[in-house]
Amino acid sequence: MFSGITARTLAGVVTIFLLLCGLAPAPRAQGADWSTLRVAFYPAVPERRALFYLLEREFERLYPGLNVELVETYEEAGKTYSLADTYYEGGIAKVKADIYEVDTILLSDLVGRLQSVSLPFDDFAPAAVEAVRRNNETYAVPHWLCGNFLYYSKRDADVVAAVEKAETWPELVADLVAKRKRLMVDLSGRSTLGEWYLTAYADLVGLGQAQKDVRSSKSPDSRVVAALSDLVSACEPGFCRDSNLHRRSGYYARAFVRGQADVYVGYSESIHYGLRDALENCLMGQRCLREDEIGIRPLPAFFTPRKGGGVGWVDGLAIDAQLKGIKLAIAREFIKFVVSEPGYRLVLVPEGEGGVQASDISRYLLPARQGVVIDKAPLYPMFVAAHGGRGTGMEVGLNDALRAVGSELNRLVKANPPK
Repeated sequence: MFSGITARTLAGVVTIFLLLCGLAPAPRAQGADWSTLRVAFYPAVPERRALFYLLEREFERLYPGLNVELVETYEEAGKTYSLADTYYEGGIAKVKADIYEVDTILLSDLVGRLQSVSLPFDDFAPAAVEAVRRNNETYAVPHWLCGNFLYYSKRDADVVAAVEKAETWPELVADLVAKRKRLMVDLSGRSTLGEWYLTAYADLVGLGQAQKDVRSSKSPDSRVVAALSDLVSACEPGFCRDSNLHRRSGYYARAFVRGQADVYVGYSESIHYGLRDALENCLMGQRCLREDEIGIRPLPAFFTPRKGGGVGWVDGLAIDAQLKGIKLAIAREFIKFVVSEPGYRLVLVPEGEGGVQASDISRYLLPARQGVVIDKAPLYPMFVAAHGGRGTGMEVGLNDALRAVGSELNRLVKANPPK
């Protein structure tokens, strides 16, 4: 993987190699072919273009002469579609790139377009390694760990007691309702509700069986419908089941950090929106939560005895099956850079002096490597501890099956109209 060549430019090495082999193309063809690497990153991350720019800028600085392009759109039937809008509706299979960032719920559907890869480091989380393997082959290099976490305010002793002692959702919901504490969680949208369904149903039958059952039936299990409806009962009227709020990235995290909720559920990166909003917009006299006032734990069980350790996902960097030769080597080197400690730190370490005086907040995406340390971002140890033990979905067609179940759940799960 081109280790140890930063003293010489990769472009120079490639050019010399091509000349020696008698294969050097015309200069214009060079720029359009081997020296341009097209990357389709996962789009649902905070400030995705700024994130990509940092990686692009630094990689091109290390290897002058190379050009990295972000692939965000594709053409179909004379129309242009955004990958950010269609990623889970077939978009990632329709774009043409050299490197794809693949949510592992889609990996089994895409392996025919990808080539096997080797992992450049040996400290990837075991769950991440399992998530990117199919048929004893590795098809992606793990990048991010994904999954829901339960956040709570450590300012309120009643909230801390309720959250930290609860082993199940019914226990926690009953305690929150009794103490008049507020929950905020997004329970709207096909993909979102599909994931919640798999999470809850896997507690009942185990993750392996849950995937098979989801693929064979579009009718949600009535016990899961009741459990998710019970969850809604702890939400403030008007929240949690609102489709407009569902489309506003980070809305519930911002409400939690501003004190409008005592407990919040979301992905690790979602808390970035709340903390960044507080940093920029919390007014004098308001008591927005600081990072050191936030507790994080894994989700309680929906059903007991619980079968498994919860559900998580992995975003992995995969290489197009048709990539060969020098361009394949460049793609491998780019992926190695992205998941290197400098690559992670480039996009995750907040600027400024840290603490309450920080001028920025980590994106709080969760690295798939266990040995990476992110400075000035104190929530990471809690995320790592809370993610342990999760399994992941691997069945072919699981994404589409869960979205179909999610459509039914949108109709069946208890509504939560405003007062």
